[in-house]
Amino acid sequence: MGTSRSSLEDREFRVKARHTLLLTVVAVVCLPGAGRSQQGPPRVRREISGFDFRKDGVWRKQVRAVRSARQQLLRQRNFPALNAPLVTGGRAPRSQGAPLAAGPAVSGVLRVPAILFKFKNTPASQIRPTSQFDDVLFAPTPTGASAGRPYTYASYYAELSNGLLNVQGQTYGYAALDSNEVTYTGVPGTCTGNPYTGSTDCNGLFSPNAVARMQSALTEALRKLDGQIDWTQYDSDGDGFVDLVAFMQPALDGACGPRGNNHLWAHRFFLGPYRTHSTTVVNGRTVNVQVADYILESGVGGASGCDTTTIMPIGTVAHETGHGFGLPDLYDTDESSEGVGEYSLMGSGNYTSPFSPSRMDVWSLNELGWVVVAPLASGAYTFGPAQATVDTALFVPVTGSNPRGEYFLLENRQRVLSDSAMIRYHCQAWYASANPPASCGGGLIVWHVDSAQIADGVTTPGPNRDFNHVNVGPIHGLESIQADGFGNLDADPARRCYPGAPVVGCSDRGDAGDLYPGTTGNATLSIATLPSDGLNATGCPGFSLDTISQVVPNGAVRFVLNTGVQPLAVTTVPQLPGGQWGYSYNTVLRATCGGGNYRWSVVSGTPPPGVGLSQGGVLSGWPTDTGTYTFQVSVTDQTQTAGRGMTLHVVEPSLTLQQVLSLEFQGPALANGDQTRYLDLQGNRNNTFDIGDFLRWLGRTGNVAPAGVPVATARARP
Repeated sequence: MGTSRSSLEDREFRVKARHTLLLTVVAVVCLPGAGRSQQGPPRVRREISGFDFRKDGVWRKQVRAVRSARQQLLRQRNFPALNAPLVTGGRAPRSQGAPLAAGPAVSGVLRVPAILFKFKNTPASQIRPTSQFDDVLFAPTPTGASAGRPYTYASYYAELSNGLLNVQGQTYGYAALDSNEVTYTGVPGTCTGNPYTGSTDCNGLFSPNAVARMQSALTEALRKLDGQIDWTQYDSDGDGFVDLVAFMQPALDGACGPRGNNHLWAHRFFLGPYRTHSTTVVNGRTVNVQVADYILESGVGGASGCDTTTIMPIGTVAHETGHGFGLPDLYDTDESSEGVGEYSLMGSGNYTSPFSPSRMDVWSLNELGWVVVAPLASGAYTFGPAQATVDTALFVPVTGSNPRGEYFLLENRQRVLSDSAMIRYHCQAWYASANPPASCGGGLIVWHVDSAQIADGVTTPGPNRDFNHVNVGPIHGLESIQADGFGNLDADPARRCYPGAPVVGCSDRGDAGDLYPGTTGNATLSIATLPSDGLNATGCPGFSLDTISQVVPNGAVRFVLNTGVQPLAVTTVPQLPGGQWGYSYNTVLRATCGGGNYRWSVVSGTPPPGVGLSQGGVLSGWPTDTGTYTFQVSVTDQTQTAGRGMTLHVVEPSLTLQQVLSLEFQGPALANGDQTRYLDLQGNRNNTFDIGDFLRWLGRTGNVAPAGVPVATARARP
């Protein structure tokens, strides 16, 4: 599309004298078939934990070798070898040969049989010609049943892989099953674990019996169609297993809900396995080709994924295929945040627009060898968006100590290619309007990669006893640094932003404030900014970005990269942990970069009375009053000085009458003294808790001493 391979190679790897990297801008707008007025995720997470392909299923075993080779090349900074598959061979025809070509990239032909089945009680109106599914899944460009859509399953992956992956296949069926649908879903009322409130639907997943019933439908469909299919053509790597099978059932996806929608729930998993009639030779032995790894989804769904009148979209099959290449989920699988949100197919990008799923993030693309990785040095850069011919990620290394293997990737995400729908929706989310300003668009996304967290997330059991928790916990393996500082991707999903506009602390899956400079105009990223580029291990990253700007809408961005020694910076957030009147307070202020050996001081304003800041940065004491206290702190390493304004809220503790009575009249005071100190401070302040303090507390709080309490004869204290 308008850019030759040779000229593109020159542009990507030649940094001119003025240190400007110029990448050609190609804008291709792909609008989905239907819009949405407000951004909103499905009511529940549609993937159910505990269901996955085999460890070596689909292409996982081969891709591990590719990924290992790429990781080694990246550690060695051998970028010519890392990028060789795309620079020298991208978009070459991939119609023949083994599934993985030589070199550090996933390439070749993935052949997928699509198996349609129907239940005994499936209405005739739910049956569609197999050719329509071929149009949606395997057509090289949208046609027939997929006409008007931006992508087919095959064309989406062809573009995503820059021509290195060719998805082919054929649709077979319908296999007419012998029993009614409920035989294969499980009987409602017999299952637990369905995420829809109050639902006991089984959906083929929510009990061992339901899973067995569901898989009996798949094996029955295979038996009925076995003789019609040459299974050897679907074993691309010659291991005796069909690489991947896609099953389609005719009813609404059970994941669409609500309670009472007891249809089969889309998922990925593996069978027993099933032995087909086809034979092949593996390691010199003749064996029957077997079927194990599969995707099951609904054959209907349309633009919403839950429209029974329209043939299926491609979002689910595209996402699950990414798992077949060994990529982890990049949403937070324990659902305490949104992870990367809609900025990746492996996050929630398959939900953005099922007709046009978001692109993969550049970390995932790099794992597969589907992006050119260009290293950066200090200088000014102009960086174009993704193209239909090749994509580029900018690599920013970390200087100094780096025990967690952290680094940063820069990516220009604009309203082009399959990101068209995502960027439009994120503008709608930011402005809480179906018609945001035309000027709203994309920008520079800064990815913070933590190699240690990623390795742990795919090699050790997580909260759900699976190996799929890269973005679970306080440290994420792949984190988008959100330019607006609102942290909406990291917030609790129970606190949704919509239908209102994003604010600090509410949750969404992406909005127009996330990318730089974005709707907030944030043109700078450093260790001293909020948000910052601080490391998870040591804090100081050794680089900063400034003068970030959008050159043209949906096009290039500019920025300046500064590397090397970074200035001293305070990293403690301005809003300090709150305190309570009279209670012990202790928090440590943090700084990073500079020369170390920090000395702290308060330079203006005052902390709460009774609280002081030590030269070592410890803010401690016992607040002697309530209120909001704002003050400026300074830190020095003898050669540099940095500062930050701090705010500390001190509130009155909430004590019950029974607690106060037990302190003075019905038992000994607590050993730590916080409660008695507070009561004295709000009373007569004579350094002991006495009857005057108690009476003062009763008057201030409106409590009344119960009958029988010997108020007048309370013991005196020296």
